[in-house]
Amino acid sequence: MKKLIEHFSDYPMDENDQHNYKRYRMGRLKHQLWLHNRKHKQAIIDTHDKFMLDNLKQGKTCMFGSAGYYLENFIPDLVVVEQWPIVKKFYPKAQIVEDRSEIAKLNGRVFDNFIVVNNRGDIWCELSVVERHIASYLKAMKSGCLFFYSFRDTQIVDWNRLKEDHYEYFLQFGKHIQRTYDLNMIWHDIKFATKQKDGAGNYDIMENPDTTNGNIKFVFEYQTKNTQIKC
Repeated sequence: MKKLIEHFSDYPMDENDQHNYKRYRMGRLKHQLWLHNRKHKQAIIDTHDKFMLDNLKQGKTCMFGSAGYYLENFIPDLVVVEQWPIVKKFYPKAQIVEDRSEIAKLNGRVFDNFIVVNNRGDIWCELSVVERHIASYLKAMKSGCLFFYSFRDTQIVDWNRLKEDHYEYFLQFGKHIQRTYDLNMIWHDIKFATKQKDGAGNYDIMENPDTTNGNIKFVFEYQTKNTQIKC
């Protein structure tokens, strides 16, 4: 039996397209939805997708690092931005950037919605790094832009899980972003697995309640606060 792949970071990109495609798929769970939807008349989306679609503003939408092409049939004016050149092989319309700062340089300040869903390119980073990424995204947003941002607490390093109140730690980060970058937090959902037995007497073994979309979710509105979020 071949060795099971445990960490996709153990398999760096190389000059082989087939290898790079498989590696990309390992890190982009929503890519599987695209593979299904392009072959079936009835498309599949998850509950967080539905939440975003119900709340998007009319206008231009950017999805970065989130295999966003799987929502192409649902979002009329969608720009998909990725950091992996292999995406061009199966989705030629994708914009490929090396650095997040290139998004604004390529597009300008044009987006009415900006979405980042559990970007696996952000693994093993501190919240200060996440903050720098957000500062880059802001440069591509119009005033009033809705910013949907989610990630997993397990991606974040350099915080004391034994001493910190997990919920407050990430809520305070959202409030810091709000104060610092002229963003208004209009919705958040921060959840952690509860170590309680189910009806069969078993414990939940998942690391958090949403490993696909992330268990730390925010919606911000850039410079304004006019939107009522529908849950």
